[in-house]
Amino acid sequence: MSAPDAPTVARLLAASDLELTLHAGSPDAPFAAVRWAEAPADRPWLGRDDLRLADAPLATPRPAPDPLFAPPPAALVYGLTPQHRALEPTLLRRAQEANVALLTAPPAVALARVEEAALRLLIEASAGAAALLATPQSYLLAALDGPKPERELLERVHRLTGADLVLLTPWGEVTARAGRSGWRPRRDPHGSGPVAAWAEGPVRLGGREALALRLTAAGRLRGVLVAFGVGDAARPWLELCRTLLLSSALQRSAEARHDSSARSALLAEWLAGPQAALMLAPRLEAAGIRGEAPYLVAVAEVGPRLPTGRAAQARRFHQLERVREAGEEYFRALGYGVLSETRAHHCVWVFASAAPRQHARLLLSAARAAADAGDVRLGLSLPKEELTGVADAYHQALLALQSLPGGAGLAWFDELDPVYWVLQQQPAGNLVALRDRLVGAVKEADPQGKLWRTLVAYIRSPEDLQALAQELHVHVNTLRYRLKRIEELVQEPLSRPETVAKLYLALQIDAMLEREGRG
Repeated sequence: MSAPDAPTVARLLAASDLELTLHAGSPDAPFAAVRWAEAPADRPWLGRDDLRLADAPLATPRPAPDPLFAPPPAALVYGLTPQHRALEPTLLRRAQEANVALLTAPPAVALARVEEAALRLLIEASAGAAALLATPQSYLLAALDGPKPERELLERVHRLTGADLVLLTPWGEVTARAGRSGWRPRRDPHGSGPVAAWAEGPVRLGGREALALRLTAAGRLRGVLVAFGVGDAARPWLELCRTLLLSSALQRSAEARHDSSARSALLAEWLAGPQAALMLAPRLEAAGIRGEAPYLVAVAEVGPRLPTGRAAQARRFHQLERVREAGEEYFRALGYGVLSETRAHHCVWVFASAAPRQHARLLLSAARAAADAGDVRLGLSLPKEELTGVADAYHQALLALQSLPGGAGLAWFDELDPVYWVLQQQPAGNLVALRDRLVGAVKEADPQGKLWRTLVAYIRSPEDLQALAQELHVHVNTLRYRLKRIEELVQEPLSRPETVAKLYLALQIDAMLEREGRG
């Protein structure tokens, strides 16, 4: 029996469903790994034997060092998009200069499909070598046929190498382990674990030297494999283990994507209102959403609220899709029914949960890892018992989301300031007019902002002027002068509760408008 041919560019080109085009370099170029050029934490580990993948909108301009050609890969597959249908001449010239095989995938072919095909070629090559040489590769490949492939695979690698293995999600949950190591990552109380930020390579964990292998597939971190007690002989088996884990992850993703459109459409119908929910009850139950179980709505936002330019908008939608998929995978792994959808500016999940606070924090961690950015915001609704309440819950989650400032964070509807809730129902023009009527004179008379900062601090804590003066780093007499000046400008005494209430309202309006870019 002969082994399958080594993975080459030519074998990828032979896959008619990929519709790849070779523009430079040799079709005989072999590759031994598949990497995404856009994953920042993976850049130090890019190799010269890579088949490297890059989406067109993300490929220019390139940061330094350039993950496309530093170091030059064996081959580069460049995914075209409806907005980027042509290959840039500069990219072609650089590929020719570096003697790199350069291919393009048409807009209709997702690079994840190219990655899946390349991984299959790598696995086939390993399987063929195993049969030819009677090596233990076949022993590892057989682990994927079991009911718990990840756990069984780690057990077999442990028996072969003696290494203690721990498989982690990007948000720091242990999904499988083998060996005697009881190490677990520390849990961040805010929901952001350190795992997603780890670079590949040597790490020190729990007082022991270890090796971290990032599992990046379809441009997204799927997990991290941690190995303790790794000798030189174990590294090839760990690399094969990584390839098999990625193959398993991609297969699950492909299965999830198969019905993703139908499930998203079902959620869109459900969000339409109470009457729709009653008619959809049988389909929702088939999707794992049952009327007797409490469920919540979560809404996530990534990056700036108002991105400018088509490239920025395309990148954000791309990130939102990753976030949505990661969240759905998280809930599915827990065995919870979940529906999700990506909209223009946010993604939505509806999920059942018996411990919503805990799951919300871990969902935020999963979202951050998937987005490759810390600027992820998450709003959550109240729990709902009836299917007819989902539209209301969706608006609750949106209100909670909108209450968050820029930067990462998490907000619950039941923790919203009631004033903010009421203000959200008003048109922006009315809010601007009310704010200007109440505190416009203070802003106009104070271009340096000293009176404004004093007013904000006073409304927050009016009881102790001495402590307030220390907070503002001024003498208490200076503080009294400023407060007197504010009274003159607003034409009302600060000693009256009605005045304080109106000023508090004005400050809330100002903060909300600034947060949402409406002011």
